[in-house]
Amino acid sequence: MRLCRIGNATSGSGLAFYYDDHVVPVDSAWQMNHYAMYARMPLLPKLDGNIIDYLPPNWAKYGMLQDLEDIAEVISEGGEMALEADEVWFDLPFAMPNKVLCLAGNYAEHVREGGGKPADKEKTFPFFFMKPPTTTVRGPHAPVALPAFSPEHIDWEAELTIIIGAHVKDIEPDEANDVIAGYTVGLDMSNRRLKLNPERDQLERTAFHEWLCGKWHDGFAPVGPCIVVNDGDFDPTKADISLTVNGETMQSSNTGNMVFDVYEIVSYASRIMTLEPGDLIMTGTPSGVGAARDVYLKSGDEIRATIAGIGTLVTAIA
Repeated sequence: MRLCRIGNATSGSGLAFYYDDHVVPVDSAWQMNHYAMYARMPLLPKLDGNIIDYLPPNWAKYGMLQDLEDIAEVISEGGEMALEADEVWFDLPFAMPNKVLCLAGNYAEHVREGGGKPADKEKTFPFFFMKPPTTTVRGPHAPVALPAFSPEHIDWEAELTIIIGAHVKDIEPDEANDVIAGYTVGLDMSNRRLKLNPERDQLERTAFHEWLCGKWHDGFAPVGPCIVVNDGDFDPTKADISLTVNGETMQSSNTGNMVFDVYEIVSYASRIMTLEPGDLIMTGTPSGVGAARDVYLKSGDEIRATIAGIGTLVTAIA
């Protein structure tokens, strides 16, 4: 099952089932069920509240979505209540998260293209950093402006993104699947050569902190267009991942090339902090970033990040 949110800035957004080139509003499926009560079909209650409440591991509530999806499938096959994807406005597929965790260097190929040497997995750990959610997170198709202070070296990074579905602390990798609500496509954008003070002393810690600050510009964490629910139909350990800029393929890999898989990532993160429903974890990017070829984003560019089984996140550079 794939879910998105559609609507407009004035009337607000509503949940919909996502089918790549079209969507079916959940309200439409609910209304069809409501009318079908005269045919003695069971009447489903209307969804209310945060969509995370209806996703795994909240299986009792998820059952309602499964029933509505059956109705949406009928609509999708020719009903007038199906909407063309290019005619609707897409919002974030979920409420604004409390935390956005990201991973650096989680594909050996990406480490090599940057001139580094990948460490043996047994002798390292996931390198986490965070992004401020409310200013960096953007929905699909939302334009991202180049930072006025330092616009010349802005880079792309397509990433499989985990959506946490429960309060989580100190779990093992074999328990992690039970607390993941679903997955989406993420874009970890980076300012590769940020210099907050060109006259500063070049200390050992300077490069790291400027690299970190280069992750925090407004809009530098687009996500979407939908959630693929963690119900067993999507395998996060073997999904093709790719990215194009203006139609040219820049990244092409598979999540099976991660150093730490999604379950190990969630386990490690839960040892550091309590994870909460709706938290996002961007799991790192494969090779093909702009810095490796000295090509960077400019105004007017269109980025399309795709993960097979989820969808394509489209981001325009304003």
